[in-house]
Amino acid sequence: MVERLHQDRAVLIVVDLQEKFLPVLYEPDRLVERAVLLIKGLKVLKVPMLVTEQSPEKLGLTVEPVREALGDFYRPISKTSFSPLGSDEFRRALAALRRDQILYCGIEAHVCVLQGVLQALAMGYKVFVVQDALSSRFPEEISIAVSRMSSAGAVVVSTEMVLYELLQGADHPAFREVQSLIKESARAHR
Repeated sequence: MVERLHQDRAVLIVVDLQEKFLPVLYEPDRLVERAVLLIKGLKVLKVPMLVTEQSPEKLGLTVEPVREALGDFYRPISKTSFSPLGSDEFRRALAALRRDQILYCGIEAHVCVLQGVLQALAMGYKVFVVQDALSSRFPEEISIAVSRMSSAGAVVVSTEMVLYELLQGADHPAFREVQSLIKESARAHR
């Protein structure tokens, strides 16, 4: 069965987009730009978000542009397990939202994101991996991780695909605002 994203069923998980990781990642500027667009668009659409930070005392906080985009959603859950779902606090926060569709973005694609996706699938969630808002140190790690997540049952999507799918049409009340964010991001990317 083809699964379509629904505004009232989706939640975004922002995985470990932290200060000390960023300099060693593949295309870090693109990652941050896409994550910020995704977050801003989902905020307009009132999709809830959860944020994790891996050992923040060692690896730093979520990077400033992402923290700024998150605004009130920036209430990070500290973890030591690679999978966000390895944290009791995270599992409780996710369950409290009563959402069954999880969107994943963040790092590293082949470690924390992959393990979180596999665990979420095993728990019965519908999982969507936002490929252009993922990274790892090496591009081959990203492609291998995305392939494995897809093979396991996750749906691979892009930032714009997510936003337009949630809008469903130009008659959505938030269409102009989301479209404006997308156009602004495209201009900045040139």
